[in-house]
Amino acid sequence: MANNKYDIDSKDNILKSGKNRPRIFKNKNIRDLRHAPLKISLIYLILGFMWIFYSDDIITKYTTSDIDALRNLQTFKGLFYVLITATILYLMFNNVMKIIRIKEDSREKSYRKLVESKRKLKASMNEIKKFEYYDFLTCLPNRGFMAEKIENMLKIADDNTRFSLLFLDLDNFKMVNDILGHDYGDQLLKNIAWDLRKCIDERDIVARLGGDEFIILLADESDKEKIENKARRILNLFSRQWSLSGKEFFITASAGIVIYPYDGADLQTLYKNADTAMYQAKESGKNCFLFFRQYMNEKVSEKLELENKLRKAIKNEEFIVYYQPQIDIGTMQVKGVEALVRWNHPIEGIIQPAKFIPVAEESGLIVEIDEFVMRTACKQLKSWIDSDIEPVTISVNLTSKEFQQANFVDLLKEIINDTGLRADFIEIEITESLVMKDIDVTLPVLKDLKSMGVRISLDDFGTGYSSLNYLKRLPIDTIKIDKSFIDEITEDSKEEAIAESIIALAHKMNLSVVAEGIETKKQLEFIKEQKCDKAQGYYFSKPLPVDEIERLLSVPSIYIN
Repeated sequence: MANNKYDIDSKDNILKSGKNRPRIFKNKNIRDLRHAPLKISLIYLILGFMWIFYSDDIITKYTTSDIDALRNLQTFKGLFYVLITATILYLMFNNVMKIIRIKEDSREKSYRKLVESKRKLKASMNEIKKFEYYDFLTCLPNRGFMAEKIENMLKIADDNTRFSLLFLDLDNFKMVNDILGHDYGDQLLKNIAWDLRKCIDERDIVARLGGDEFIILLADESDKEKIENKARRILNLFSRQWSLSGKEFFITASAGIVIYPYDGADLQTLYKNADTAMYQAKESGKNCFLFFRQYMNEKVSEKLELENKLRKAIKNEEFIVYYQPQIDIGTMQVKGVEALVRWNHPIEGIIQPAKFIPVAEESGLIVEIDEFVMRTACKQLKSWIDSDIEPVTISVNLTSKEFQQANFVDLLKEIINDTGLRADFIEIEITESLVMKDIDVTLPVLKDLKSMGVRISLDDFGTGYSSLNYLKRLPIDTIKIDKSFIDEITEDSKEEAIAESIIALAHKMNLSVVAEGIETKKQLEFIKEQKCDKAQGYYFSKPLPVDEIERLLSVPSIYIN
């Protein structure tokens, strides 16, 4: 049905055609004028011809001489004047109508432009409306859409209403953006969004909250077993290898689940508790899902309090570096030290890293802490060398956050230049799981470090994604046998066989081997027998503050009883 004087269709916003199309001339008298020039000319011609044909009688009444000549003259003269006058009238009125038609055409063009403008405006409004509720990158519903959907469900909820929310967050997604670039990250999010859409049931809804966070509404679902099956199906999407522009890597996800009304009666509470459960899943090792439990909120409060204390500790320079010696098994001399961070709290005293490192990693504060340890250790070793203490290798443990920084190599170059320390005295320790998880990403960084002369040690070997195929590609110098294998060494044990194999394999690949966690004489005798190169652990020394390790480095050797 038309909704305005121009008869614009309200549904399609297009100009109607046929009988419903608006007429150019609204007034009937004006509309009749469109044929006026022709009508006037015809009328004049008819009247003219009538006058010519009946003029004989007129002429006969008033004259008798030369009748034929006068009649012929009058006939030709009449025909001439009638035709000329009819033509002039036709042209005159035709020009008048052209002017009228031009004016009406202009009106119609303006009218059509109005219709087209309104159509485009409605299309633009529809696009704006679409992006108000849909994510521009993935085309999934966005936070606003999901919030409105859940709020509407809560408004009509009764005692039988049940539904679940699953918060999904990608693990280590920042590394993709930092190392591969945001274009790769955006493409990965598109691929994941597409897979999630295909994975869920038709009545369920998946939305992107922002960044690498997604939320899935499991409608009419409160049965835990069914929810678990759906959650496993979703997380199984991340068990495969992702490929982007020829680069292959793995990425996992963690999820938190809440059930209405048990875990919250309003949108804000449901969101908060689902988010809390998701972060607990990350702390539990990532690549898993957890249902919300009330105790989780207490953990979150403790974690927030600890994070605030860490920020103050960085600002107040409360962190210090301890050093644990690494012993050459053949000479029993200290040939290296590992730099380890400690938190010297003004009230609680020395706080071990196991208590604060996980929170520091999650909050991103670990980047500043790692840089402090690396800079302090390099500066300290240069100071010892300048004091005529025999140079040793200094090992610095890097967390994944620091290693994933795009400017990490440049930062290390800056530290080397600032301290004046030779690069070959520095050994960077990275975990096997970090390297093997995204080999195509980490390999170029390792090669850059190697080209600088920095030594590279593969920490916790045997606990992660051990692969001989990958191992031969890595530009590493040292393998560190994880403490878990050393702890369980007994005669004919599986751990003993594994440790023997690791040492033999490393030597065949011209790599040195460090056994960490040596705490008994029996463990030392075993690694001696297997010709392990170095060892460290409490059997030799616990991590020491700078003044104590300095005294230890001043003597040529240590003797084990």
